[in-house]
Amino acid sequence: MENKSLMENKTSPRTNAVEKLENYLLVNHLPANSKIPSERDLCKLWNVNRTTLRFAVDMLIDSGKLYRKKGAGTFVAEAKLPRNLLGVNSFASEMRQQGTALTTKILSFRTLECTKQISKKLHVTLGNKIYEIIRLRHVQGQPCIIETTYINAETFPNFENYNLEKDSMYSIFTNIYKKKIIRGEENISVTYATKEEAAFLEIEPDSPVFFATGVTMSSENEPLEYYKLLFRADRFKFVSVTHRRED
Repeated sequence: MENKSLMENKTSPRTNAVEKLENYLLVNHLPANSKIPSERDLCKLWNVNRTTLRFAVDMLIDSGKLYRKKGAGTFVAEAKLPRNLLGVNSFASEMRQQGTALTTKILSFRTLECTKQISKKLHVTLGNKIYEIIRLRHVQGQPCIIETTYINAETFPNFENYNLEKDSMYSIFTNIYKKKIIRGEENISVTYATKEEAAFLEIEPDSPVFFATGVTMSSENEPLEYYKLLFRADRFKFVSVTHRRED
């Protein structure tokens, strides 16, 4: 019985291959987009068969640590950027805290009449004027997010006067309009990029993307913005930081 137990606890060849491959990436400090050795070379290095090694490679591709290029080989993926599920800081603020370069391009800025959906989100009367701002966010030079924001034109008059490619929207809310965001609610799902969205994000059409919608609120419990975000799934992961409560 004792020998059987030891055999059951023994690491499987596939799990062992995954650990070896992860350790290889770590020890060799391979930078993003660098090619790893061929399957044949790795099989010889660790004395494993091709099926076992391919399982390990597929596992690391699924977890976002590697990616394949047809006819070219397997490469190290860029580290995914964390998106805090429990925060209400602006995206720009989160990127600055991580020391990550962020640039913004305005795709569209227009004034619309409030629709039924936006009316429910912003508590604005149907037909009232709202601003719709669509921005493309680049992280370290790579397009990663399409961000659509709706705000009440009465709450934020003359908002078009501000440079939203350079200035933080939340900073403008706070410093110019004296409206401070203190909480928000966000829902996240997975969808697939349209042809137009894929072109902006420089990914293949129908690629999976994270889709987030949310509303942020002021200290007076006033909805300040309703937003929609499309995140590249290959560049982001969602995290939450929890704190221990005292008994």
